[in-house]
Amino acid sequence: MKDKLSTKAKSIQNKGEPNLGPVIVTGGTALVAFLQFGTISMTLLVACTSLIITGLEGYLLTPWLTGRASRMSPVVVFVSVLFWGWLWGVWGLLLGVPIIMIIKAVCDRVEDLKPIGELLGD
Repeated sequence: MKDKLSTKAKSIQNKGEPNLGPVIVTGGTALVAFLQFGTISMTLLVACTSLIITGLEGYLLTPWLTGRASRMSPVVVFVSVLFWGWLWGVWGLLLGVPIIMIIKAVCDRVEDLKPIGELLGD
């Protein structure tokens, strides 16, 4: 595709809403692919590839890498993002991981809360 930079920028912009982001990115790349290639088969190929890559990155790779970097369980990171996103919307999605990391740091340093810190960890 000719304009990879703007497609990536839109992808990054739409990462704030994890359920809607892959759909918006897929629709945008499908539209650009149809305008560029003019065939339905190539449009579907680009759209499916975009949906798979965006979905894998958003739902598997990012929680796994965040968990490794913070020594937290990927399941805890994923559930935290889901919970805070449900509670506060986009702000919860942005602040969910830092909040759970602060909770884990406090639990790791307070003697009575160490079992909770171990539960949140790897």
